[in-house]
Amino acid sequence: MNVIRLDDVVRGFRERGTADSVAGAKVYLKSELDFFGVPNAVFADAVKGEHRKNSEIDRAALIQLSLDCFESSYFEMRLFGVKYLERRARLFEPDDLRYLEKLVRMSEIWALVDSLAKPVDSSLVDRGLPGVGPILDQWSVDENFWVRRCSMLTLILGLKKSAANWDRFVGYADSMIDEREVFIRKAIGWMLREVSKNRSEPVSEYVRRYEPVISGVTFREAVKYLVEPERTELRTAYKNR
Repeated sequence: MNVIRLDDVVRGFRERGTADSVAGAKVYLKSELDFFGVPNAVFADAVKGEHRKNSEIDRAALIQLSLDCFESSYFEMRLFGVKYLERRARLFEPDDLRYLEKLVRMSEIWALVDSLAKPVDSSLVDRGLPGVGPILDQWSVDENFWVRRCSMLTLILGLKKSAANWDRFVGYADSMIDEREVFIRKAIGWMLREVSKNRSEPVSEYVRRYEPVISGVTFREAVKYLVEPERTELRTAYKNR
């Protein structure tokens, strides 16, 4: 049973928010959502405090909590639901991806979408649970670019540790490499960048293969941590293409 009183969370955020922080958040996140303007430390304490009081929350209540939080028009309440999911992510089962997909579609802002990718990654992809891969494959070709973006970001933990998810990521990136949506372009670049910190060769090969069409933002992120002289050679070739 969900024992978290979201009205109390709202009240705490409302009391601690500031007008200056609201204005700053609006500009930074470029969102039409409402904001309480809660300092990061206050927000983090609220999540920790509620989790400590309700550490035995079950799977059904956890999902319902997140859905209830997304009924709010306030960014902080939606993020509260996402961060609570992160803390209890090991409760998830593959069937729960339908709920998580619903939250991604409701997010329409990178800060929420990227945060939602984390519990999917740590709880479902990282555990290698059956049935997860085909669902992410569907996400990767969804008409909603936030869902497509999330399909890639859910693979990051595994890619940092090994090459196990590399082929799946490459398949996703290949299908999106010529997209003009900047949030897709950035996601591909960030993924390549993170992989390059541990495995430079596959990233440099990928960049070389798509040099004629790869966007500037994708390229800059992808080569940022490549080893020399590979990085300089690729930058020169890209500049002169």
